[in-house]
Amino acid sequence: MSDQATAKKPKRIRPELPAGFRDYGPADAIAKQGMIDVMRMTFERFGFDPLETSSVQRTEVLTGGEEDSGKIIFNVKGSQEQESESDSSLRFDLTVPLARFMAANPDLPKPFKRYQIGTVWRGERPQAGRYREFMQADVDIVGSSSIGADAEIAMIIYTVFKSLGFSDFVIRYNNRKLLDQLPRFADFPEKKIWEALRIIDKKDKIGSEGVRKELQKNFIKKVADKILEFLSPDFSPMLQGDEFSEYEEIKSILGNTGFDWEKFKLERSLVRGLSYYTGSVFEVILTTVPEIGSVCGGGRYDDLISQFTGQKIPAVGVSFGVDRLFAAMEKLERYLWRKTRTQVLMLRLGDWTWTFDIGEELRNAGINTALYVGDDQTFEGQLAYALKKEIPYVVIYGPNEAKKSVVAIKNLITREQKEIPRNKLVDYFKKVFPSP
Repeated sequence: MSDQATAKKPKRIRPELPAGFRDYGPADAIAKQGMIDVMRMTFERFGFDPLETSSVQRTEVLTGGEEDSGKIIFNVKGSQEQESESDSSLRFDLTVPLARFMAANPDLPKPFKRYQIGTVWRGERPQAGRYREFMQADVDIVGSSSIGADAEIAMIIYTVFKSLGFSDFVIRYNNRKLLDQLPRFADFPEKKIWEALRIIDKKDKIGSEGVRKELQKNFIKKVADKILEFLSPDFSPMLQGDEFSEYEEIKSILGNTGFDWEKFKLERSLVRGLSYYTGSVFEVILTTVPEIGSVCGGGRYDDLISQFTGQKIPAVGVSFGVDRLFAAMEKLERYLWRKTRTQVLMLRLGDWTWTFDIGEELRNAGINTALYVGDDQTFEGQLAYALKKEIPYVVIYGPNEAKKSVVAIKNLITREQKEIPRNKLVDYFKKVFPSP
């Protein structure tokens, strides 16, 4: 037996992804891109310009930007010239790279209003709607301490969700300055504030009664009762200070904009991210799919950039979790799924030149036109391809049509077929697919 006959076949590799990663097929990618387009248009309508920062950042930059972030970042194995394989890492958010960019470009005019839509990576345990590789859409204002900047961020959040067709969302609001008063109000040492906040942060998971039990385990009953009073919706003491007036001022600024105030709730149990938030804190929950978790969050972070500059530069912004929001869209069946953006398929039934010429003519007129370049030369096979792809129209131009100077057009939705003069083809599709 020859060596060739006895050679082992190469091992077949399983076409699987690691846990926490996903692919988007054409239908999903089209729907996701439509959602991103709405966000991008909204950001630009508010006067924000795009920014792109590198996916790979120095590890020191990333770990200095968020507490315990070193536990979740993906390190990048660099070239042989690098001293350490962990000198660089994949970004875990878009905010820390923004802070580095601002510090590296101090002459940028301020306020600096930017948006960025990009992929980030986190080595967290995958959950419903939570992946290790996911996309964020961030919008930030750097260089303004005005409460008007906070109000504009709130308005952008509201506009994005309304533009996406949501009515079942709530923008939860809190303020770091308000929470900083909790030790004085409840009469416990300031050094124990993070212990209290850690328990308060569990409210969504364990409920008010669960919070009560944990507080009573860690604080004397009098203090625990005062903390629970602070969290009560009817709580009114201390709400006359600057920190509460910021909440009221946002409402006042947006008072005549048509903002639905049922969507804007003061939530004192919102404490996530307070290791770097210095004022307003925002979080958005979809009330019909609360198990997805927060689909948007952010706030004011006036101290983050100072780690690079040594100077305090105020900033406020939010991040939309694109993939988590898309998972919610899938669950709620909010999209009319489309398998393709192709509007017309040009069948190949004759000379290649005809196919390419007509295809280019339609594309120059703004019609998304694909050419059939497969191996099946039969009309039935090419038509079956268009039907499977759910392309709405096919153009038929073979020797018979060429002799008559006509083009046959078949609507694959209605199954109607008609012939039109060859020189009227572009005009026909311009009426079918008018420019936006």
